[in-house]
Amino acid sequence: MGTGAIPPEEGSVMDATAGPPTAPPTASVAPRPEHGALAQFMLSLIKAMIQTGYYAADHPEAKKALSSLYREFRQVIGDRSELTCLLAGTQSGRAILIDGYEATPLSLDQVMMKGMAQLFTPKFTEFFDRWALLSFSLKADLTAEEFQAFVELMAQLPVAGPDTGHERQRLTQALLDHHILHISTVFNDDLVGRERRLSWRVQMALSRLRRDLRMLPLYQRATPEQLRRIKIQIIDDVVRPVRAPELLTEFLLNCDLVAADIAVLEETQVEREVMARLSKEMLPLTLRQFLKDLDRVAATREGPSPEMTRRLDILRGIVERLRAEGCAIEHDLLESLLERQVVSLEDLPPDLRRTVETSRLTEAFLAAKDAHLAALGRIAADAAGTRLAALVSQVFPELLRRRDYQVVAELLRAIREGARDPATSPLLERLAAQLRQAAADEQSIAGAIEDLGRQDKAGRSRLVEILAFIGDAAGPGLVEAYATSDNRSVRVDAFEALRQIGVCALNPFLARLPDIEREWPMICHALLAAADLGDTSLAQAIAKFLHHPHAHVRQAALTACFKLEGARAEPRFLEALRDRDAAVRQAAVECLGRAQSRHAQTLEFYARCLDLADPAAPREDDAVLLQVCQAMASLGGRSPEEASRAEAMLLAAMQPSEQKGLLGRLKKGHHRHSDKVRASLCKTLGTVGTARAVGLLGHMAATERSQVGEAARAAARQIQERASRSATV
Repeated sequence: MGTGAIPPEEGSVMDATAGPPTAPPTASVAPRPEHGALAQFMLSLIKAMIQTGYYAADHPEAKKALSSLYREFRQVIGDRSELTCLLAGTQSGRAILIDGYEATPLSLDQVMMKGMAQLFTPKFTEFFDRWALLSFSLKADLTAEEFQAFVELMAQLPVAGPDTGHERQRLTQALLDHHILHISTVFNDDLVGRERRLSWRVQMALSRLRRDLRMLPLYQRATPEQLRRIKIQIIDDVVRPVRAPELLTEFLLNCDLVAADIAVLEETQVEREVMARLSKEMLPLTLRQFLKDLDRVAATREGPSPEMTRRLDILRGIVERLRAEGCAIEHDLLESLLERQVVSLEDLPPDLRRTVETSRLTEAFLAAKDAHLAALGRIAADAAGTRLAALVSQVFPELLRRRDYQVVAELLRAIREGARDPATSPLLERLAAQLRQAAADEQSIAGAIEDLGRQDKAGRSRLVEILAFIGDAAGPGLVEAYATSDNRSVRVDAFEALRQIGVCALNPFLARLPDIEREWPMICHALLAAADLGDTSLAQAIAKFLHHPHAHVRQAALTACFKLEGARAEPRFLEALRDRDAAVRQAAVECLGRAQSRHAQTLEFYARCLDLADPAAPREDDAVLLQVCQAMASLGGRSPEEASRAEAMLLAAMQPSEQKGLLGRLKKGHHRHSDKVRASLCKTLGTVGTARAVGLLGHMAATERSQVGEAARAAARQIQERASRSATV
């Protein structure tokens, strides 16, 4: 094996004998509808080669075959950079693969109907064999004239030659003679790395790159600038399909195969050119893969070796490219590079050097964490205290970046407890402000919010504490996390953090809550918990839920409004007396009773509920009536007039209703309310009633054996005792 060779992936091993590269097996599946245009183009291409071979180029049948082929190519290529047809070895023989149409190659069997593929694959393979061809790539900027000339050349009959390579030379020269610049070909003789057991995709990419670069000297009329552009385009075309970091690592390690006998480039130049064409997204991924490969080689060899030196050189090249592009190198990658001596601390730019130093300082802090936390609790406003505060300020953002939330929470608790001491409070409050500012960057907040869904209950509690400490800056992210999460625990914790942050975070949240929450218990919890803060500036946002479609939410909104505004929310409660749901009306009555409302609408509602003189009138729900009785108990505490009015309403409600007409005179009246309500009426009379209620209560106590009789007896006794006390006074 060569210096840069690495073991191939399972199932993608190239046999060391001559022949096409061995491709991994492709699944045998029926052609998909989205492959229709590709299937039609491949069928037309093969037919065109066959018919052009039968007829002269100017024959009507040959012209007919070529007429629509280029249009089909333009339709298939779309926004793709190129389309490659490749002859590959498989376990069952040979197959035609089509690369560049999708992320992974497609076999002709996957594209065409089974019968068509079985008929045309051998015919297409004949053209590859005729020219000892492994692959050809049709580039997106291929012209119609180039395409037609290429099909005509492929269809030509073989000519006997002096050696096995004459077919390659003949087709190559013909392509140059016809100025076909946008088709790349790879022949059997171009295949490199047979002895290295490379993965088939890397082997083909290296072979094509070597082949295309060897063609550069043939562009005799090209200027140096044109040659430079052509070279860049060649490398772009070859590297673009090699997307996986594992393949890119293998590709870069075997670039020596490309540089062999190429006058225009040296091996290191090839590597630099390839690295220069890697996308920003692939650079860090490839860097990680190279570090893994470096560890693999280091584990099998002791001391310096050509393999290690080569890998270190490539790694340094990737690092340089990352720095040139201004890409951030993640902390763990940076530490790995330093540990493996790919780079030294002195070689790093100032910002990366500070990053490494902060990371190492954090390690030292964690090694003596308990001692630092204890010192923080008794910090003094002296030189030692100032140094400790500075240390905590430096390591706090790094701890957040590492997601070491337990230590962060311990730090916050130590600061909070220490701040209770007046002697240490000023210093720790200043430190807390610095930490809050340092933690308020988007990356730290996004990481903490993202981790809400990954932590256990204790971990989520720590995150809530941290996000609440960060404060206003975390609000928008928490609202968005609540809006997008299907996990109820995440939503509960996101809300709790918002609640702890306060009104500035809750108002935007409550404004979006109807649209982002479909579970009414969650909405009720949010409204009541927000109201517990006691900040009246939340009342307006909560009051909007009084019109929510769900009754439980309207009920919770009433309770929340009372918590925040008390009697000032009376207009909201009066409006809720007209709600269509009895539970909401009951909540409204409860709030009015607790507010000791004497509003005319309140009293009118009480009277209408209790006085059912008209049997045809709609009856109020018993739960509401029971709440009305409780509310009326407060009416006797203000003035004799109010107590008298309440007593009259209660006595009227307890009188049996009379039926009209002749039969009504013959029958006894029926009770207006259920026994449960009548018992509650008696209890309320016991609170606000006077001597004129005792007679009715006594009669009920004597004639009724249910809970009503017991309640009437207790109420009469309560009135009499109150009258006796008044007489004594």
